[in-house]
Amino acid sequence: MERMNWLSRLASRVPGHRVPQGASLQTPVMADPETCLMVFKNHWSQVVRILERQGPRAAPGGADDLSAVRNHTYQMLTLLAEDRAVPSAPAAPGPLLEFALHEDLLTRVLAWQLQWDELGDGVEERRTEQLKLFEMLVSEARQPLLRHGPVREALLTLLDACGRPVPSSPALDEGLVLLLSQLCVCLAREPSLLEFFLQPPPEPGAAPRLLLFSRLVPFVHREGTLGQQARDALLLLMALSAGSPTVGRYIADHSYFCPG
Repeated sequence: MERMNWLSRLASRVPGHRVPQGASLQTPVMADPETCLMVFKNHWSQVVRILERQGPRAAPGGADDLSAVRNHTYQMLTLLAEDRAVPSAPAAPGPLLEFALHEDLLTRVLAWQLQWDELGDGVEERRTEQLKLFEMLVSEARQPLLRHGPVREALLTLLDACGRPVPSSPALDEGLVLLLSQLCVCLAREPSLLEFFLQPPPEPGAAPRLLLFSRLVPFVHREGTLGQQARDALLLLMALSAGSPTVGRYIADHSYFCPG
């Protein structure tokens, strides 16, 4: 029941289902920046205590730890989405983002959560949660998150995990395509960042990887809204590749698509 309530809160933040401004969930983000940072750090300290324990196999009460990390992470990313640069340093990260980057917060939490995949239970539901949470952060952030390497690294880690064998579901597919679509929209605002998403070959002789592209391709022939969203995102990505010879060459060499 607790997990369903958590998912309902998260689903209410996707486009078309915003939480009303007066809702209690928004109370922390309406506070002053110093209070928000204090609350953010408190959530993180609770998470760190759990992350520094042994892995999920050995930890007693591991399911409770997973639930606690999930709930603290939701609160932190809700606050982080509302964070903004201070007026005296408009080009610098906001205080919450600066702290999150310093702690490598996103990657550390995600890496800990991905350990649970080895246990084989609830992977599909957890992946759907992770996709929804990152999509919320990317779409609602008041700062250009993709400029920062630790944020991109966490996103690439999640997209890489989406290539592991997991039972598919409409919610999982929709979450993945929606996140990919939001990333493409963000990159359209700053095309120079696209090449940061082209990863070097994982081993000698292998091809480089552009997970934004390869994760979209399986959905382009789907019917309905999901397929249309995937096609729109892919077309946007290919248009962006016209300004990046490296990415354009990757698409031409490793797919049947021809960038414009």
